[in-house]
Amino acid sequence: MAESKDKLILAYWGVQNFAHSTRWLLAYHKIDWEDKHYTDPKQWFGADKETLKSDFPNLPYIQDGDTVITESVAVLQYAAYKTGNKDLFGKNELDAIKITQLYSFVNDLKSAINNLARNPDYEKVRDETLKEKATPFLDKLSKNLGDKEYPLGYLTWADFHLFNTLDVIRRMSPEFLAKWANLEKYWERFNNSDGISTYRKSERYPKLFAPPGYFTWTGEEK
Repeated sequence: MAESKDKLILAYWGVQNFAHSTRWLLAYHKIDWEDKHYTDPKQWFGADKETLKSDFPNLPYIQDGDTVITESVAVLQYAAYKTGNKDLFGKNELDAIKITQLYSFVNDLKSAINNLARNPDYEKVRDETLKEKATPFLDKLSKNLGDKEYPLGYLTWADFHLFNTLDVIRRMSPEFLAKWANLEKYWERFNNSDGISTYRKSERYPKLFAPPGYFTWTGEEK
């Protein structure tokens, strides 16, 4: 894929996992970006990582002209910055802290989901693990959301991390997430949005949650 200096470049392996919250944010806001997928580890580790203009070269990274940002949460925040919507970072200082709190809480849930996806006995332990590990998180998230459209009452950059995590859980077990009606409706609002639904149907959309060989559940979308 030829790179362009006129658009954002979001680079990651050709799977979803740690880059997907950012992809969702860009798609939702209909930002034109180049979705760069690495498929050959040698290309990254043997070439591009050494030449990336960053003090902290890593995947995913987002490149905007001469600016290169790495680390998943910083990449997500930079993408939010590029939308021009300052409210994504909070309408006041306290909300900005609460957004980081939400992201961190969701990230703990995502870590548990990733561990489940890696488990060699995934099919055997899925239901029990979701019940034990995910339920406490989802109960709190559901209570926090209540009857609002968004946890903070308006859209923030952390919402895309929450949507992404709920999306993975729903793909693992649709009936499990359905136990929390407000979280299910929250997921539907994002999934049915024009930008996200269009991106999900596009040819550049990565179908695998994670690569075979590293994860037992690869979450391939049909």
